[in-house]
Amino acid sequence: MISPDLPITKFEDDTLNRGSFAQSLAQVLQQYSLSCSFSVGLYGAWGSGKTSLLNMVLEIVEKADDNIVILRFNPWLCSDSKQLTTQFFKQMATAIKLKKTATSKAWELIDQYADVFEATSLIPVVGAFLNIGSKVLTKRAKKQIEQPTNDLQDIKNKIIKKMREEDLKIIVSIDDIDRLSEEEIIAVFQLVKALADFPKTIYLLAFDYDVVVKALGKIQHGDGKEYLEKVIQVPFEIPAPNMVSIHEALLSKLNTLLGDIPEDRLDKAAWAGLFHYGLKGYIKSMRDVIRYTNVFSLKYELLKNETDIVDLLGLTCLQVFEPTIYSRLPNYKNVLCGPISNYSYERQKAEESEIEKAINTLTVNGEITENIDLVKKILGILFPKVQSAIEFTFGMGRNYAHKKFLVNNNIAVSACFDRYFSLSLESEAIPTSIIKKLIYEVDEADFIEGVDQIYKEGKITRFLEEIEAYANKGASITIPSERAVLLFKLLVCHWGTFETDDKETLSIPFQWMFLNCIDPLLNSIESSMRYPAIKTVFENVEVQVSTLALLLDDFETQHGRFRDNATVKQKQIITLDEVLSLEEIFKKRAIEALDSKIVFKQHNGLSFLWILGQIDAELTAIKKRELVTDDLSLAKVLSYCTLHGSVTSGLITSKTWQVNPKDIEAFIDIDEAYQRIQIFVTTNDFLVLSEDEQINIVAFLLIMEKKGEEYPMGNYIVEEAIRKKLRELGNNN
Repeated sequence: MISPDLPITKFEDDTLNRGSFAQSLAQVLQQYSLSCSFSVGLYGAWGSGKTSLLNMVLEIVEKADDNIVILRFNPWLCSDSKQLTTQFFKQMATAIKLKKTATSKAWELIDQYADVFEATSLIPVVGAFLNIGSKVLTKRAKKQIEQPTNDLQDIKNKIIKKMREEDLKIIVSIDDIDRLSEEEIIAVFQLVKALADFPKTIYLLAFDYDVVVKALGKIQHGDGKEYLEKVIQVPFEIPAPNMVSIHEALLSKLNTLLGDIPEDRLDKAAWAGLFHYGLKGYIKSMRDVIRYTNVFSLKYELLKNETDIVDLLGLTCLQVFEPTIYSRLPNYKNVLCGPISNYSYERQKAEESEIEKAINTLTVNGEITENIDLVKKILGILFPKVQSAIEFTFGMGRNYAHKKFLVNNNIAVSACFDRYFSLSLESEAIPTSIIKKLIYEVDEADFIEGVDQIYKEGKITRFLEEIEAYANKGASITIPSERAVLLFKLLVCHWGTFETDDKETLSIPFQWMFLNCIDPLLNSIESSMRYPAIKTVFENVEVQVSTLALLLDDFETQHGRFRDNATVKQKQIITLDEVLSLEEIFKKRAIEALDSKIVFKQHNGLSFLWILGQIDAELTAIKKRELVTDDLSLAKVLSYCTLHGSVTSGLITSKTWQVNPKDIEAFIDIDEAYQRIQIFVTTNDFLVLSEDEQINIVAFLLIMEKKGEEYPMGNYIVEEAIRKKLRELGNNN
């Protein structure tokens, strides 16, 4: 809801408790009855509410006395000093005519007065009149211009006489005088002091005192204050706005914008810190309130479901009041986001020093920064890492909790940072509404469809991270037990369809992300329902054995089994007896997959052999030998045993391939494998393999050709050599 930065027009709209002042001033104006003009000066800085106060005073007068002529003269509509003078009298004449249609004749004289100024181009200057020459506009003006200039006083005397006869009382308000040029400011005060000092005419002049005094100094030999005192009989400094009222107006507007948001959407402690230690220091007028809430309204409308409200409020404060700081923030994303490292004391201190340096650079003195102290406090609330680098009041900020921050879309999470500046989601982000629907609402078919779409968009790792965060109670709404069972089953059944190359990922392995997602889901399931749900998955033929191996290895590790560094965890998802029963189901499923060789059609199809070997080493050895009876199967096994990596030489980084002989020897004698594959790559069956499998096979051949060198089988092969060999094979085939 955007609000125009306009003054209030009605007494009832007063939110700053200035009504009593307006009523008192209006009463003075109504009671004034002397036969000379009278000027009231309302002094206030830009944005202090002068126009709003004028509007309230005039509204009260109009309601109390319908006989008073009110002229709201806007000098901004005039292009120069001459037009300012002419338009003033024209508008005064019109105001009298409209108010006293049947009885007044004074307006005709004032209109005639205006014509003379327009025709002769006589304008008030320092202490006199200046004729700059012009054409004659009317017959009446022509007659006047042919008379001496001092006849203007005759016209003015007639106006004064007629106004007294008609008992006219006029209130003229002139606002924003301080925004005029110096020449125009002088013209306004010459007008009030000399040209329009009519009886019972009250002038309400609103302006910034210092600006006007400086301009009037050109009249009074540098002493504009003295000249101003000659014009203004009653000076009033606009009452300073009550900060409590201004802040209440801010909160009222924000409450209207936010509506009835759920309690979990607003971190009240963080908001209290942001308001008292940051935002409140910038909001000093109603203009500040309007500017701030207008910008926030636009950003909130675009990102209300994808950002943390407190973070958006804080960042908007910097955008409106500290634009230089705001524009620099995106350059410090990596420094500001995330938690302080607790890897070691030395590392922590080094990181704190880096943050302190960044903050000092960001808020460097000499730049346009309104309040460096407030900026640092706001940054400390938005980014918990900053707290360690600045003087921060205890309990004012927040501790970084990644899962909770991710669910809340906090700016301190690197994955959510950019949206606060671009007003749109990051390319890898998933709309919160979609995440919540998939986790809490949709049926099986829609869940699978939604996850498939996320996978096609390349966002599956982000989705798993989101589920982990929600399941780990990062969200205020826990995942019900029945829903957790459904999510667990659907993810496990679907896992085998996801193909993600860990070589391209600098974060944790993809399979670890799966377990990090599954474990909290299982812990969300009631203990009595947990094992039956897991058993159902192990018996489901649609679930790939490699996926079951991930789960089983996780359960085994929790009981301290099968790994040298494994320790029994305090919290285990299922009991050891239940794990042992799953071993039997897994073993049966693994044998079926190996005998049918379906494993060769599945991504990571042979990855379960390690855990099978821990359960039954003898059986696994037999099955490995049986697996390579034909050359196509042998090629797939060799591809499985090929390792990928990279090597850097100077400024160049190259992809590399290596082979571990021990892995291959578990299936077949390596020399025998080499002899068979040499022939295999010349057949059409080689072309049946995928491109990645072909690359892995060629890498194996090239490495075997190096056998007997200083580091046999330990050397790597770079991609360029593999591609060259592939082209040779293609030409031969």
